[in-house]
Amino acid sequence: MKLRRSLFWLLTQLLPPACPLCRQTFPPYWQDPFCENCLAGFPPLPPAHCPCCALPFIAASNSAHLCGRCVDRPPPFTKVHTVGCFDSLLRDAIHQFKFNQQIGLDRPLGTMLNSSLPVDSEFDLIVPVPLHTRRLRQRSYNQSLLLARELTRLRGFPSVADLLIKTEETVSQQDLSARDRERNLSKVFQVLRPLQGERILLVDDVMTTGSTVRACSQVLLAAGGKEVEVAVVGRA
Repeated sequence: MKLRRSLFWLLTQLLPPACPLCRQTFPPYWQDPFCENCLAGFPPLPPAHCPCCALPFIAASNSAHLCGRCVDRPPPFTKVHTVGCFDSLLRDAIHQFKFNQQIGLDRPLGTMLNSSLPVDSEFDLIVPVPLHTRRLRQRSYNQSLLLARELTRLRGFPSVADLLIKTEETVSQQDLSARDRERNLSKVFQVLRPLQGERILLVDDVMTTGSTVRACSQVLLAAGGKEVEVAVVGRA
C-alpha cells in the first residue's frame, strides 16, 4: 500500500492531472472532471425548459408546461436528461470529442452526463444511438457508445452496442429543417432482437430537433421496450 501511494505521488509530480479541455493543471484535491474556468463556460439548462424534451424556453422565469412540439406530437420517450445547452465551451468539448478524435473526453463528459441523471434512476439497458457502418469506419468510433459505456461503468446498468442499428447512411442532419430531419431518418433504425419490457436509457451526444432520438425510441418501443428516457450531453 505504501509503495502504491508513493508511485501515485511520483506520477502526479511528473504528470500532474490537468483539465482535458484546456490542459490547465488542476489545483490540489480537485475532483471535478474539468477545471473551474471550463465548467464556467458550460451553459446549464435554464430553469424555463420543457419538462419532457428539455427544450430551453425564451422566458426567464421557470415554467413546467410542455413545449409546443411535445403538445402537438407527444414524443415516444418520457424524459430527456442533459448536461446543459449546446453552446460555448460545452459545444467545443463535444466537437473535440466527436470530430477531432479526442476520445479521452468520454470519461469527463460521461461523468457530467451521469450527474445529470437522478441518483435513484433505474434502467435495464443503456442503448447508444448507432452510426451507420460506413460512418463508423470513417470516424473509427461511435461517440455515443463511448458515453454509454462510461455510464455503465458509473451506474452498473448494462450497455448494449448490438441491439439498435442504423441500416442506411443518411445525409447530415445539420442543415436540414425539423421536418426534413424526420424524413431523413424514416425507417433507418432497426432493433435486432425482441425486447421484454425493459426500461431503456438512450444515449447521444447532442439533441437538436429530437428527430434522431424520436426515431430510435419508436423502434425500441415497437420491439417491446417498456419505456425510453434520453440522456444527451448538449441540448440545442
